[in-house]
Amino acid sequence: MGKKVTIQDIADKMKIAKSTVSKAISGATDISEETRESILKCAFEMGYHISPERMTRKKNVAILVYGIHYGTSNQFGYEIIAGIQAAAVDNNVGINIITVTEEQMNSGNYDHLVIGKNYEGIFFLGFRPHIDFIERNKGHNIPMVVLDNYIENPLVARVGCDNYDGITQAMKHLYSKGHRKIGFLGGEPDSIVTVERRDAYLDNLADFGLSRSDKLIKYGHFSGKGMKKLILDMAKEDITAIVCISDNIAVTAVKELTKAGYRIPQDISIIGYDNLPISEACIPELTTVNQNRIHIGKAAFIAMQQIKSGIHICSVQLHTNLVERKSVADISQQKEG
Repeated sequence: MGKKVTIQDIADKMKIAKSTVSKAISGATDISEETRESILKCAFEMGYHISPERMTRKKNVAILVYGIHYGTSNQFGYEIIAGIQAAAVDNNVGINIITVTEEQMNSGNYDHLVIGKNYEGIFFLGFRPHIDFIERNKGHNIPMVVLDNYIENPLVARVGCDNYDGITQAMKHLYSKGHRKIGFLGGEPDSIVTVERRDAYLDNLADFGLSRSDKLIKYGHFSGKGMKKLILDMAKEDITAIVCISDNIAVTAVKELTKAGYRIPQDISIIGYDNLPISEACIPELTTVNQNRIHIGKAAFIAMQQIKSGIHICSVQLHTNLVERKSVADISQQKEG
């Protein structure tokens, strides 16, 4: 068992005073939000446990997780949970992270994990609450917030980034660089994120006057696992660029195409989505659509508070922005020639 992380360890790593770390963790108001956010992020990464006793909290929220990893900064759920935690600290609220099994997720039988425990709200990461679960517990009036999934219920809000705009930024960037034959690598085909990003891809093709080809649209897994054949089959279609709906898929595409003898970006340009740390570590560094996942977490907490106060929020969408790096080639001169 490893050494227990202390406040002093966090202070030493960040090269700041121990008292500053203590203030961030205890929810003191005399430090900036930016400082508090960076300290909580570091504490979470180092494995520091912020106990309810230390925070003198009387309230808690539950985060139900299935299919999203959050243990390291390279994983999508990491900063979302850090954002929820940062907002919770500011409101003197504790968080409990609860992993849901596949059987529980499919059946909706996770009432015993959250009902009757006086939670202020419930967050769903990686899956949508089962309709039976919502029906059974509508009398409890517990606010629920779901990441990138939609539920028609006044107690449930969807929080995420604008998927349509994110893909539109990626497509416009590729088009401006001369790309006219662009592939799309999606996640699970029934995912609402895949559907929204695919629709944006198709609409942009139409807006640019480019033809659609089903051979250039492939579906796999957000993790990028098992997508080698899909990627190599797409490359054979004489494409110049691929829009990937996750950085994990994009990094996998770069690796598999490079192994197969393609040069990135000279032969095929790649754009990812999420702006995870792996996008910057990729060779070449990955152009990607940035989602501020800490802000997603904070917005989720705020949405929960508003629902609890009687304001029935349907959805909250945050803006995205394109981060240009080195995985997209400018071939506009080639096209003109």
